[in-house]
Amino acid sequence: MDLPETGTGTGTGGEPAGDLSACPACGNPPERILDGPRLRPPHQRWWECRACRWVGVLHTHSGHLETMRRLQDDWADCMFCGWEEANVVSEPFERDGERLDWLVCLACGRSNTRRLGRLTDPE
Repeated sequence: MDLPETGTGTGTGGEPAGDLSACPACGNPPERILDGPRLRPPHQRWWECRACRWVGVLHTHSGHLETMRRLQDDWADCMFCGWEEANVVSEPFERDGERLDWLVCLACGRSNTRRLGRLTDPE
């Protein structure tokens, strides 16, 4: 699902950079999350919609709003802090001939890039 880059707040209209007034998936007001952990970089603003369970991160340095996907089964539980059903992942992306995604724990803030596979297998 392609979501519009809403709520990117440049700060020029009086609003603080990184504010998101409406969930891009359902329009309800989202809530800020992950403000406490020291591991969260200051240029990331995390949001969650309790109405539809949408989760996203606003990269304030670029204004890019990235939707994250909630994980299920064993991958949903954080391998660092043990919090259950706290992991979310980005859409897969490509880098250096590999397919990757970005896994983040919403409870402790730790993150890791996961290798999903190579784009082309060497012969």
